[in-house]
Amino acid sequence: MPIFVVNILNWKGTDMRNRRFILTLIILALVSISITAAPLGTGGSTLVGAPAATVNLIRNRAITNEEVDQRLAEYQAAGANIDRTQVLNVMINDEVFLQGAERDGIEITDQMLDQVMAQQRASIEAQVGQSLTDEQYNSIVESQTGMTYDEYRENAREQLLVNQYLSQVKGDEMQTAIADIQISDNAIDTFYRRNRQSFYSPENVRLAHIFIPKGEDEGENSANAALLVDVAEQIKTGQITFEQAVQDYSQDEDSKSIGGDIGWLTMDNATARAGLGDSFVDTVVMMRAGEVSGMIESNLGYHIVKVSVHNDGKILNLDDRINPEETMTLREYIRQLLTQQEANLIMNNALNDMINELRNEARIRIY
Repeated sequence: MPIFVVNILNWKGTDMRNRRFILTLIILALVSISITAAPLGTGGSTLVGAPAATVNLIRNRAITNEEVDQRLAEYQAAGANIDRTQVLNVMINDEVFLQGAERDGIEITDQMLDQVMAQQRASIEAQVGQSLTDEQYNSIVESQTGMTYDEYRENAREQLLVNQYLSQVKGDEMQTAIADIQISDNAIDTFYRRNRQSFYSPENVRLAHIFIPKGEDEGENSANAALLVDVAEQIKTGQITFEQAVQDYSQDEDSKSIGGDIGWLTMDNATARAGLGDSFVDTVVMMRAGEVSGMIESNLGYHIVKVSVHNDGKILNLDDRINPEETMTLREYIRQLLTQQEANLIMNNALNDMINELRNEARIRIY
């Protein structure tokens, strides 16, 4: 089974804006190595160009006070409760890990990274229900992660490096421990009772659309918007059915062969809101089952929408499906969630052991 070092101990999800550094999420909570030198930054000033520490596993690398100060400022800006000594310790862990990976032949190729990035893009496009231009995709990445696309790609490379190196060194040990995880029914019931109010299924609709994308020519855009206004009026007056209008006018080739169906849209879908716009999502989710809209403009283009199913929001019971597209019940979801939490603890402990082993092999000096 593949090992993915992703910290989801908070079951509601991790804020991507805080996932900027290789080992921060995992190691910060695992630092068990005390720094015996005098505390940093507790009086007077530091020499900007002077080293705060040196790390040598396969080469000597100086970590400067300036670098520590910059990293500390970034953590504090992200709301992290961390002091300068902890920041230095994390940076030492980062460096010894990178040198260990290089020594042991771990490399993330552009081809490997391209494959992962393509999978992530496909997932986002599935949530939006549309193919995206590079500009549109990059805008969603930035709004959802707080990173530019280049920063996001580099973050993915670093996460892959952690995953691959940890799997190579500790994979068998982790898989054995993970295979022994057992989640009891009582644990599921307790977790549900403690978090019941959070298991809310938001208002959602199943929709189909007639779609014409926006282009660079504003005159053409205006003409397309006017066309769909006219088509919507023809549907309303019975001159043409919605299904026939899909075939005659929609330029969404992926959905055209299935009557314009693009799946489910939920009120809280942040990816859809970033891609399509708040106004589009709010308008569509408020539509009744069987209703056909007029022309609706989104960030991507012009739509006529038909809603086939409308579900009001509700708190889920344990045996309810987690969403309309899934057969998985909430009970099964919680079992998987608790299993993943236990697996993450196992992986975090394995990574902590690995970092300690690398630090013991390296020559580290803290000034």
